[in-house]
Amino acid sequence: MNTEKNLNKRNGLYLAMVAAATLMLSACGDDNNDDNSTADISKPVMPAGLGFEQYVAAPDAAYPLPVILYGKNNGHSTLKYSIHDNPYPHALKGINSIWKGTSDAYQSAASGSGPDSYEANPIKNAAVWAANIAYVEKVTAERSDEAAIRAYLDDRRGKSYSVVDGFGPLTEDYVANSGTYYDITEPTVAQVLEDSHYLGDSDDSWTFTGDENSAFGAAVRFTNNVRYNMAATSTSGSKYIFSTPRPWRMTSTGAVEYLGNDLRTCINSSGAPADINFDIYNSDVSVIPGLVCARRKSNSGDEQSLRKDGGYPSGHTNAGVVSSLSLAYAFPERFAEHVVRGSELGENRIVAGMHSPVDVIGGRIMALMSAADALNTTAGYESGQAAYNQLHAFYETKAAEAGMSLYDYAHRTLAEGETGSVIEADGVTVNADVFNNNDYDDHAAIKALYRFRMTYGLPQDSSKAGQPAVVPEGAEALLKTRQPYLSDAQRRAVLFTTEVDSGYPILDDSNGWGRINLVDAADGYGAFLGDVSVTMEASDGGFSARDWWRNDISGAGKLSKAGSGHLTLTGNNSYSGGTVINGGTLEAASASAFGQGDLFVNSGTALVDARGALQLGGNITLNGAAVLKLAMDADSTQVATAETLFIDGATLTLDFAGLTPQSGAAYTLLQAGKVAGEFSHVDAGDYGVTLEYTGTSVIARLN
Repeated sequence: MNTEKNLNKRNGLYLAMVAAATLMLSACGDDNNDDNSTADISKPVMPAGLGFEQYVAAPDAAYPLPVILYGKNNGHSTLKYSIHDNPYPHALKGINSIWKGTSDAYQSAASGSGPDSYEANPIKNAAVWAANIAYVEKVTAERSDEAAIRAYLDDRRGKSYSVVDGFGPLTEDYVANSGTYYDITEPTVAQVLEDSHYLGDSDDSWTFTGDENSAFGAAVRFTNNVRYNMAATSTSGSKYIFSTPRPWRMTSTGAVEYLGNDLRTCINSSGAPADINFDIYNSDVSVIPGLVCARRKSNSGDEQSLRKDGGYPSGHTNAGVVSSLSLAYAFPERFAEHVVRGSELGENRIVAGMHSPVDVIGGRIMALMSAADALNTTAGYESGQAAYNQLHAFYETKAAEAGMSLYDYAHRTLAEGETGSVIEADGVTVNADVFNNNDYDDHAAIKALYRFRMTYGLPQDSSKAGQPAVVPEGAEALLKTRQPYLSDAQRRAVLFTTEVDSGYPILDDSNGWGRINLVDAADGYGAFLGDVSVTMEASDGGFSARDWWRNDISGAGKLSKAGSGHLTLTGNNSYSGGTVINGGTLEAASASAFGQGDLFVNSGTALVDARGALQLGGNITLNGAAVLKLAMDADSTQVATAETLFIDGATLTLDFAGLTPQSGAAYTLLQAGKVAGEFSHVDAGDYGVTLEYTGTSVIARLN
């Protein structure tokens, strides 16, 4: 008996020494498997999904739509004034169901003189119109001093200059290399916040976008092309067609109560006075004092100027959003941030008291149409690619010098003292310069903010909710650089599955443009309504090398990932068609990242780095060329399914960077209804591990 015990001890010691030596040399682990035969467990088949990809047809569009064919009518001397010839007011006609002050005849043949008369009872939807003005009253009553200064600057500075700070920590480099500038005298803080007789300078033209011969000349040229040269972006035709009132002309119900005129002495930045006649209305909207003299003056005598001062759509918003879209296209590493900065300029029109939510919504819709019109031309595409290449050559070098990826470099958080302020150090003068900032560094927050600004919380008609999404022809071009590894058809599916719901004012009548949520779309699919196949090649760089899909993905479709690139899923996903990996890395960064279907890894890496165990609703199959990489943490298990785990000689990699393990500690790596097969190799870095297989789990024990 003692001899048998001693023999077992010697054999055990010998085996332990061999295993330890092997681990020291290769950081590989042993397998301990009493009975892990695959004989009684069938290997799961690869998930079939739906068997088709989603196809999103362009909506039926009669003349003057689509905008990519007839957008230039907006620049025609007479066609731009007809709702039946100009695609922009045609897509904005939803305002007529809320407020309609001009006749059908006038909307068919408006003019730059404005309407001579208005329709009786123009308020068509009292609840929406009242909510529209209520938002302005609330915002202008509660705005902070800093918000007022920012809104003032967005009013007075060139719009293409203002939105440059969407570059965040890269802003000042862009300014220095593009030559973008402003030409206004910086006012005092008191002039902006207190002096209703101050009339500050303003500038806005293509010259302020920058120098087309500068280091960033291609980017400057592209912004000018999108805003001025390749699309007819003016809002004047639409403004005259609809002739809606500005918010400071309205009561709390949205009625216009004209009280007469006020002859006001306005003093410009040079100190020169001028007497200007302004309309007076019954209104609770508070215009920023420093912009009171910037309102449209009365035409003459006691005649109100409403007919020449339509609010819908907002021209400032349109210009700011168009400019921000060009920057988002040229530098998609900050796509969402640029898009949100454009929306911020729109919000600032409300903060200023100059526009209402419907005006801003209309300006945004126009801007998306204009940008798509430009990008669907060969010249627009080529100009955009030149801008993209130029900016990336510069910023990739800067990122490399900092030892960072371009994406991380573009999203680094600046320390206190590295950002600027809208008030100069003297505390007296406004700083009109854009500056490096962290203003848009909370992705979840700006995503929610942009979603709110798409509708501004205006009442939704529940009877019209739940209608299918509408993706206008040519809209997919807006995402071309943000998702270069997708086809045009796939980008249309992304837009379709991320649009806001129907039933909101104005949006349903916009041929789909009003429902496009570009910030959500930049985060990938919102649903797999067909099977999705993605090939990302790391050698192509940019988002083809590394991307994140941050939406909550539903649907019955299947995701197949191929190519050497790295795609991360972060959402609370419920798609059920299965997940197939044929190359590169597909990362699960949430507990439900891979949905409710099967996970089938032919080759490449399934990386799990989630808070909590990754929960699968179906089988897990790991083939011989597959790698399962687990970012280890203190969770009781790392991956779990109630179905089959079938390991066909795959490689297991354990990353302990986020966990300091103790010798002898055991970690349940995978749990399943039943387990078959084993890993051919385990790599735990500097740690030695032994794998233990049971009928329902795989356990790693540190040696």
